[in-house]
Amino acid sequence: MKNFNVRQAVKNAMLFIFLPVVITIIIESLGSESLLGGLVKLYTSPWIFFCNALILISMLSVGVFLKRFRMFWICLICGGWLLLGVINCIIVSNRTLPFTAYDIQLIDALPIMIRKYLKPLYLALICLVLVGMVLGLFRAFFRALSAPKVKIKLKAAIIYFVIINSLTIGNLKLAINAGTLDTKFTTLAGDFVDNGFIYSFMLGVVDKGVDEVDGYSEKLISSITAEFETEKVKIEKKPNIIFLQMESFFDVNSIKNVKYSKNPIPNFTKLLSECPSGLLSVPVIGAGTANTEFEVVTGMRIADFGAGEYPYKTILVDNSCESIANNVRSHGYTSHFIHNYKGTFYGRNKVYANLGYDNFYSVEYMTGFEKNESGWAKDKILTKYILECLDSSDGADLINAVSVQGHGSYNEITDFKRKITVSNCKNDNLKLCYEYYLNQIVDMDEFLGELIDAISERKEDTVLVIYGDHLPFLELNNDDLKNRNIYQTDYIIWNNMGMEYEDENLYSYQLNSKILKSLGITDGVINSCHQKYKKDKNYHYNLQALEYDMLYGEKYAFNGQNPYRTSQMKVNRKKIEISDVYLAEGSADEYILKGEGFSENSRVRVGFTVMFTEYVDENTLKFKCNYMKETIPIVIWEPDIGESNSFYMSKNKDEQ
Repeated sequence: MKNFNVRQAVKNAMLFIFLPVVITIIIESLGSESLLGGLVKLYTSPWIFFCNALILISMLSVGVFLKRFRMFWICLICGGWLLLGVINCIIVSNRTLPFTAYDIQLIDALPIMIRKYLKPLYLALICLVLVGMVLGLFRAFFRALSAPKVKIKLKAAIIYFVIINSLTIGNLKLAINAGTLDTKFTTLAGDFVDNGFIYSFMLGVVDKGVDEVDGYSEKLISSITAEFETEKVKIEKKPNIIFLQMESFFDVNSIKNVKYSKNPIPNFTKLLSECPSGLLSVPVIGAGTANTEFEVVTGMRIADFGAGEYPYKTILVDNSCESIANNVRSHGYTSHFIHNYKGTFYGRNKVYANLGYDNFYSVEYMTGFEKNESGWAKDKILTKYILECLDSSDGADLINAVSVQGHGSYNEITDFKRKITVSNCKNDNLKLCYEYYLNQIVDMDEFLGELIDAISERKEDTVLVIYGDHLPFLELNNDDLKNRNIYQTDYIIWNNMGMEYEDENLYSYQLNSKILKSLGITDGVINSCHQKYKKDKNYHYNLQALEYDMLYGEKYAFNGQNPYRTSQMKVNRKKIEISDVYLAEGSADEYILKGEGFSENSRVRVGFTVMFTEYVDENTLKFKCNYMKETIPIVIWEPDIGESNSFYMSKNKDEQ
């Protein structure tokens, strides 16, 4: 005992135990957007709080073995978690969903997210914290280089390390087994708050993909699939099938205590009264469009994947699987995906090929569209491209169209044309958000009416499924809504064939199966699972078993071989052609290029050099070149598409 240093022991306790508790309080306060949120968490959920704190204490425990870099390690871990906490606070305040480990995989979309979500003040705050953290780390590192080595009592350090990590692991297992901590998140925003940010974020690091179900074996999969149709059934009706996913769209008349100058959605209200419909439970709120889209397209449940996981950025990057496109392929359908936003966002330009789609049209290759005040493309452009898809093939078409106009943020724009006004709102700032959002919804509802009129004029058998991807970020809670919760949007099934559908509430992963069942299409094990086991007590167990088997397991359902192949998906179906190139009047080096199929993504390449290109319209481009020769090939180059035909000035020689 005479070698026991009280001062050093107190210092170690402050650094390795008290400090991480304080950091946990700060992080929880940031996550709850409340100054005292961390203390409230400590008081109301002490076990959960200490589970989170123990994770941080456990990470810091490595520092007891460091002779010089102990303070550097402490600064690195604590500073890193504080930065994550600040980022989470800002993201939650702008999109409802928390910051997860999987969001780091969206680094390629960082410029888009900064531009769309972060106010200059928020961006400055993140930069300030980041700069402070970097400076602190540099200071700690260089001080450590010149500081004397801390004398370590190895035996005591090992005992402390083992005790802390054993306590952390044991406590987490006990809390999980007791049901205090969740291992699968069904409502991401609420589950992050309930389980604590540190635990929830780390769960996203270690928990990926679909878990193997108890009893997984070839026998189990065979027993599940034994009830499925094995013979290919020739379907009698082959209507066009259109799934229209509308950004942040739902029946806004279900919001309590807010009054509008008129009904913002007359077309949608009329459809609700005339067509089969119901509430649609989706996995996200405020953001996370890609995960609702994933559930509708594949029939798989996001809740079966990792906490906060985006399958578009994980398993589907390099793997093909069942989808509605693959399930209708053998029945002669041509499949198309349309999205009036960037094709690279969430990796859609690659993922859709792994989902079996034949064609993909994103905003880079669209022409003639308008943008709203927030810079999102207006949805009415989708009508043009849906009709083009229907015209592009002789047989039936499957179209998935994903809209973007209703996207937030809603509090950034103050100057916009008001077709509708709002009264009886909680405060002026929220009133502004409502009015901007609702004026986007007015446009989207008008687009919906125009689309149905255009489809009706074609007189082709068509089933149109309309649904919202999630509720908007408008500070809504369950008490603000009539007869629904914040994870429920709406769906409507319109058709011109006299087909009848049952009104029922659905989960988004059940939607495509409902449509396929009405047409007699039983292809696909996921689709068949919904059709056969939807009312069975083992429904979700069977669904998870099939998801695991197809994506991560032995593929027993397919005799060990994945039957789905990556398609030769075409981006921008239009053919790009050059018909003429000539000097602009009065210029020595500016050229006008004429042709068809151009977009804002088109670039002129002269020889091996890509020129700065000005987009004029879909038939005209401008570029400058001071070394043009008759023998130099001129082509149009676009990402994901490649080159057009080659054009030589000599073809034009006489006119020059």
